[in-house]
Amino acid sequence: MFKKLLLFASVVLMIAMISCKGDDGAVGPAGAAGAQGPAGPAGPAGKDGEDGAGSSALILSTGAVDTDSTGGFITGIDNLTAEEDSALSKSVVLVYLKSQNVYWPMPGLVLFAGNKFSSYTFVHAVQNKTFFVELLATNWGEDQDDAPKRTFQDIRIVIVPGEVVNVGGRLSAEILKDYDKTIAALGLTDKQVRMASKLKFSLKRK
Repeated sequence: MFKKLLLFASVVLMIAMISCKGDDGAVGPAGAAGAQGPAGPAGPAGKDGEDGAGSSALILSTGAVDTDSTGGFITGIDNLTAEEDSALSKSVVLVYLKSQNVYWPMPGLVLFAGNKFSSYTFVHAVQNKTFFVELLATNWGEDQDDAPKRTFQDIRIVIVPGEVVNVGGRLSAEILKDYDKTIAALGLTDKQVRMASKLKFSLKRK
């Protein structure tokens, strides 16, 4: 009987100890950070960016125009800043005449409606804060002394800083014959097109 009472008392004591568990103690301070692990492997190289040539090149457009009494045409931009004057003086100038929905590279031949044709060359310069291009008729199909009047759908003048003309061989002679290929090679779009004015004076030739 005594042993049973002793066993019963032991069980009751164990239950009391379990049910009377005290509060958890406060969380201790965080331990020191471990040493930094080794750096991971380098990622793959990104694609090469564009050289930005397009941002420094410029396209001038006249829209539809008629040649003057000499069979030529003079166009350009005036009121140049000192920076523009300097940049344009060092630039390469490309001229394309649009007729029958084709841009014809200059100097060269241009075909017109009615099986007519004329050949042109051009000169350009910067004078008195004005950049201009003078188009000159050199030959024509009509049997007459004076150059006939012609109408162009547009005249496009592409102005390219000299230092980027031959970068990476982008502007080969073959590309320069094609207006669309030329502006594509330069990264140009219609956003870079600036309207040119008709000018009324001739270049001062030295």
